[in-house]
Amino acid sequence: KASEPQLCITCHSETKAQFSKPFHHKVLEGTMKCSDCHNAHGGFEAKQTKLAVGADASCIKCHGDKQGPFAFEHAPLKTEGCASCHTPHGSANPKMLKRSTVRQLCMECHTTLSNADEGAPQAPHDQRTARYNNCTVCHAKIHGSNSHKFFFR
Repeated sequence: KASEPQLCITCHSETKAQFSKPFHHKVLEGTMKCSDCHNAHGGFEAKQTKLAVGADASCIKCHGDKQGPFAFEHAPLKTEGCASCHTPHGSANPKMLKRSTVRQLCMECHTTLSNADEGAPQAPHDQRTARYNNCTVCHAKIHGSNSHKFFFR
């Protein structure tokens, strides 16, 4: 009988590859176990994540400052959860984002095109200007803010 994570990766080989990316949760290093986030014996939850109160309960255990409640909430976090922006096993981005740069991820929803869907959030900045190429320099509270609707500090 093998122990975690060796037992888990015998079947979940794709996950082992994700943990080989430059930025990842420290499972292979022994700091965390698969069962810290996943229910090894199955269940009705998606990917057998341990759900106590919502889809991101296993994330919030360690990242409680991202939970809120916030006066101004970032809608994707509330509706789609952490995985709408982050890859939980491993990423090329230090914040474990789905894209290599913050700007790439932001621009998937926040477009500068004037003919974009009227309901889509707009980015009123000229993206050709270097000053606007790093969104989180100004918009630092991207998970939610209690002080400003545009997620400023």
